[in-house]
Amino acid sequence: MTEMVTLIAKTTPLERELKTTSRTIVTSDLPRLGELYFTAYDPGVAGESLAEAVADIKASLEGKYGSFLPEASHVALDDDGKIVAAVLVVEHAIGDDTPDAPFIIELITDRNHRRRGLAEDLVMATMDTLFNNGHKDVALRVEASNSAALALYLSLDFRRWSPDDGDD
Repeated sequence: MTEMVTLIAKTTPLERELKTTSRTIVTSDLPRLGELYFTAYDPGVAGESLAEAVADIKASLEGKYGSFLPEASHVALDDDGKIVAAVLVVEHAIGDDTPDAPFIIELITDRNHRRRGLAEDLVMATMDTLFNNGHKDVALRVEASNSAALALYLSLDFRRWSPDDGDD
């Protein structure tokens, strides 16, 4: 089984203008979000078919992984307005082994648009939205072996969290 690491960070207002064109998620984004989810990962990770991936994203928006926060969930758009990255956020993750804070359940970037700062900008947009809505923290889980994701989150001042830490 893959080892997962839970990370937490203080929310902050934007400190710089984002380089990415983005907006909050809307229901009509579902087909593209499912496609992005299915193609961004290795085969089988997001489901065995595009239909399964779309169904999982739909379930995410309907609260399967916690009460979905559309205002804190953003998509990045390319020059043609196509969604090329997305961050999905819930009010609190399901389960007792997570911090009592909004939780990033998914951060997806199209394979052809990686290493361009899209994920960083989306997380920063989420942190700004959450800060402005009165939330002091945001958390997420990442595979311990995903060095690129860990580097991104550490650069944004995320730190390890465990249930023994309690809530600050």
